[in-house]
Amino acid sequence: MSSTTSNQEMSDNEMLRTLKTAIATSKHSLYEDGILLILWGASFTIGFFLHYYKSSHLVVYWERNIINILNIVGAVLLIGFTIYYLFFRKPKYRTYTAISTRYVWLGIIIAHNLNVIVTKSFLQEVDFALLHPLQMVLIGFALFVTGGIYRYKLLSISGAVMWIAAILCAREELADQFLIRAIANFVCFVIPGVLMYLKSKKPAHV
Repeated sequence: MSSTTSNQEMSDNEMLRTLKTAIATSKHSLYEDGILLILWGASFTIGFFLHYYKSSHLVVYWERNIINILNIVGAVLLIGFTIYYLFFRKPKYRTYTAISTRYVWLGIIIAHNLNVIVTKSFLQEVDFALLHPLQMVLIGFALFVTGGIYRYKLLSISGAVMWIAAILCAREELADQFLIRAIANFVCFVIPGVLMYLKSKKPAHV
């Protein structure tokens, strides 16, 4: 009888340990997505800073062409890597958390494009000074929700920071909006992304 009870306790302990290991490994795997935050954040930061530079300085024709080419090449490479990372790279683990997050960001992309269509219908033109704050509100929402899904408070805080930056942008001219967005993207994407990615490289503790 004692042996049976002991074996049952060992079985329960092993099951609990296996469950804890699976949870820790899953969360550890999610932190690897920090690489996407780093790359997208760095791309947005550089891109908007270059837009600010073009808008606030006298730029000659060849400089403008170089900046435009860099933006296009960077966007193509980044989108290509993201598609590979999400759909073709063999993942260690595929969780509902990761899948849910993809739908959040996909919804934000669709909502942003609908914003462009709706505002153009009302204003008869695309008002980028209006669209930038609106887009930042949507991005802040995505960061806030992603932080909740990942149970990672820093991402939710980044979403709140993005909302504050959106309010600041709404008060500024388009050129200054570019600079605010560059800074906001670095703070809200790159910094949390680096911290997440560094966590993914540490051994998962059970």
